[in-house]
Amino acid sequence: MATITLAYGARLEIADVLYEFVRDEAVNGTAWTADQFFGVLGELVQEFGPRNQELLAKRISRQEQIDHYYISKRNGGWEPTQASAGQDAADFEQFLVDIGYLEPESSTEFSMTTPQLDADMDQNGPELVTPVNNASMAVGGANARWGSLYDAYFLSDIHPEVGREESRTARLRMVVEETTEFLDAHVAQWTNGLGFKDIVSYLVRLNPQGTYEIVGHTGEGVEVGLDNTAVFVGFNKDGENLTDFFLEDNGLKLQFQLYDGGRVNEENGQFRDLLVESAITNIVDFEDAVTIVDADDMVSALRNYLGLIKGDLRAYGSRGNLKTMNSDITYLDVNGSSQTFKGTSLMSVRNVSLHMYTAMVTVDGQEIPERILGVLLTTFIAASHDKGSSGEVAEADGGPIPIRGPNSKKGYIYQVTPKLQSSEEVAEQVRFFEAIENKLGLANNSILIGIMNEELGMTLQLAQALRAAQSRTFFTNTGFLDRTGSQIRTQTQAGPVDLRDDLTQELFNTSYELHNVDVSIHAGVHRHGKIGKGMQVRNRAMAEMMERKIAHPRTGGNTAWVPAPYPSDLHSMHYHMVDVDQVQRVMEDSPSPGIMRRELLTFPVLDSGKLAEPGVKQSLLLGYTHSMVAYVEPWVHRGIGCSGVPNFDQIEEMKDRATERIDGAIIANWKLHGVVDQQEIEDAVRKAAEVVDQQNAEQPGYVPMADTQEKRDALLEEPVIAAVLQIIDDALSAPSAYVEPALFRNRIAVKAGGG
Repeated sequence: MATITLAYGARLEIADVLYEFVRDEAVNGTAWTADQFFGVLGELVQEFGPRNQELLAKRISRQEQIDHYYISKRNGGWEPTQASAGQDAADFEQFLVDIGYLEPESSTEFSMTTPQLDADMDQNGPELVTPVNNASMAVGGANARWGSLYDAYFLSDIHPEVGREESRTARLRMVVEETTEFLDAHVAQWTNGLGFKDIVSYLVRLNPQGTYEIVGHTGEGVEVGLDNTAVFVGFNKDGENLTDFFLEDNGLKLQFQLYDGGRVNEENGQFRDLLVESAITNIVDFEDAVTIVDADDMVSALRNYLGLIKGDLRAYGSRGNLKTMNSDITYLDVNGSSQTFKGTSLMSVRNVSLHMYTAMVTVDGQEIPERILGVLLTTFIAASHDKGSSGEVAEADGGPIPIRGPNSKKGYIYQVTPKLQSSEEVAEQVRFFEAIENKLGLANNSILIGIMNEELGMTLQLAQALRAAQSRTFFTNTGFLDRTGSQIRTQTQAGPVDLRDDLTQELFNTSYELHNVDVSIHAGVHRHGKIGKGMQVRNRAMAEMMERKIAHPRTGGNTAWVPAPYPSDLHSMHYHMVDVDQVQRVMEDSPSPGIMRRELLTFPVLDSGKLAEPGVKQSLLLGYTHSMVAYVEPWVHRGIGCSGVPNFDQIEEMKDRATERIDGAIIANWKLHGVVDQQEIEDAVRKAAEVVDQQNAEQPGYVPMADTQEKRDALLEEPVIAAVLQIIDDALSAPSAYVEPALFRNRIAVKAGGG
């Protein structure tokens, strides 16, 4: 451990690998030394560490009061019913006001004063969340700004009856026909009522006004132009040969890559490729999508983040291919002037929340809040190294680094903050950002905050939270998975909770989505920033996504999360189909839907009739425990923080900490209220382990959990299974039902044992 004695006498101990990273890489090229940096860290811990503890103590106290409230009601003979749900919620709301958790509901009209952001952050479109500890995925996430709509469509499950291999030609024809139909309907229209399918060649020429225009020719030699010439924004030529052109619709650009002579090739697809501007923004994730449990993990993640910011991160893909970050795209505009489009997504960064502590750095032997370490490190890296690159520096393994501008041209550091539970906590995060700006010599409001509205307390106090971050908020985002887990834990003493698959349609959830957009719109978040929607769980169900996810822009969300680049390419189509700016203008000028707190507090009580049929309860319990084991196994054994894993029905789903927060909270709730008992839980977990073993039997490097009698006898002590059982127990004993304690403890144990 590296040791520094601070000015006020405290002893700071830093893991050697972290100290060396800061000394040799993070401060390289700056005026800072490692000791100066860690000195600032120590000062921040001294200033903000005690307050962090106070806020966590408030969480515990409030949950204890809420638990006692429901226990007292139940002891008095009350039980929740569908008929009494409205009055029960109103009574609970008054209780929260009485204990000082909520202010009395009142008008909260105000307007955000967030400064003008980078244009990317104001642009409507998909948003990717990228695990920073996977270098290959980090590069892919940065490059997801542009993607092939042809490839995304071809490789999806859209029209599965037209096979990729056995009907390759027919599938390519289907892709071209449907993407062309999309272009004609939502991107651009041509004169004479013609569409893209009618055009066999393209050229760019000067018009009488002295600007360039795009012209198409049909097979009969008819010349057509665009109905709206403004959608044509640029092109490239190789000599006199038109190689590609760009159209722009609803702020999103499309690149039409042409065959020789600007001609269409019907056999190989209409265009050589059709690239769409896709993941405009990208959250580089140090939280939900990763496994960062020690200094080695943190340094690996920080090194990737530094490479993303500098633009020189490289990684090898699963096929052994070297992946590098995109250069910016050069083109000629309609005036013939050379310009560039950004080649990579605008990156924000998500660090952990208040409840996480780390031993990577200690002060007088005590662990420190990880958010203090993470936010300071990532802010320092972004502020010091976000300079863009010229491509002149050669690397030993592959040539020059990309030619690209800075991540943020305006010099902002976009910090996404998860799992805050009150406006008080938001205000503290803002105060923390101000302190970092002062200590690093940054301009005021350089560090902006993205608020994850994923806890019940945050939902109830969203307007107050936005007021607390009035000059810094760049987005609000719903996270219905965490939000559901939070609702269950907060009200778990009320009674047995509804089935997992039915929770999305419960009043608390549907009201929550509407409330987030309503409050954010009327506060003006959308004028300089984004109002976000959550992730789709079934990460390969693209036909389903195309049908359902269009609801996000239709209901006022100007971004929504996607799990990977290809889904982002497909989801980008929705932002051509829907003019979100117009949707938001209508909502802004319309009366508020007036979502009441009591709607947000309506407890999703279980109808016992849903479990009446024999075997239903056991089947549901097995499904929930299987979900947990399937997620926890790669997390604990292999260090994979977010993964697509087959569910009990062999359908791949995206699993992260939030999904297992829900599963654990439901099972714990059912145990509390006598729906299931401990033996039933353990039996289900044992069966789930065997199923997961079977599902992964062909996966290289997979270590079975229950393939021998010896392992089966000791299964409950196996790190994965121990973590699952602890998550369930913690959902009753801990204030928020967070899964990190169990995951971290068992992952650290596996790593210590050489796993």
